[in-house]
Amino acid sequence: MVWINFDWLKYESEQFQESLNHRIRDAYLAAHSVLEKAYGETKEKLYGELNKATDEESHELTSQVIDYEEFRWIDQTEALAAMALTLLASQMKSFLDEQKQRFNKTHPPDPKYAGTSELLKLATEYHARFNIDLERIEGFETVREVSLARNCCVHKGSIPSEDYKTQTKQRLLNNNGNISLTPEQLDSIIGELSQFANSLTGLLSAVRKK
Repeated sequence: MVWINFDWLKYESEQFQESLNHRIRDAYLAAHSVLEKAYGETKEKLYGELNKATDEESHELTSQVIDYEEFRWIDQTEALAAMALTLLASQMKSFLDEQKQRFNKTHPPDPKYAGTSELLKLATEYHARFNIDLERIEGFETVREVSLARNCCVHKGSIPSEDYKTQTKQRLLNNNGNISLTPEQLDSIIGELSQFANSLTGLLSAVRKK
């Protein structure tokens, strides 16, 4: 089949955003809802037992169980954030790879690009091949924060690294100072990544027309 006048750049951008919303977001919200429901029910039950405690020992024991359940809830949400951020970072890299590969014939890549991370290497490549500065595109700060947060989750047990602390606005820290993610934050991130994708596709479309 021959695809005449088919805009692959736009298609890939739409598919990227579709995956963000209906794969990652939906999966995250489903899991978060189950965990939140179980946590809420357990907490309600335990506080009921706490109010009924007739002696200091029972009161202390129930309080300790409540503290444990609180810890477990935080641990679970951090783990869920790690999964979501890993998927977001992976989808973002795949999107950036797909977009640039459309220009392999007209703007062939060099064997190697400088950069201390995969994201910075991609930024160097986009600048060298297309004269596009990824860091100046609206939403790049979010791209970088997702990438660095993902690294913290995978390699440091959700503890923020110095790179995360110094190169981002640290939006994804919970009350314990670890990387986490709320449904509201996820929606904001997806919106910002979508804006970045649309802007990049527009810039690449202009390159293609030259």
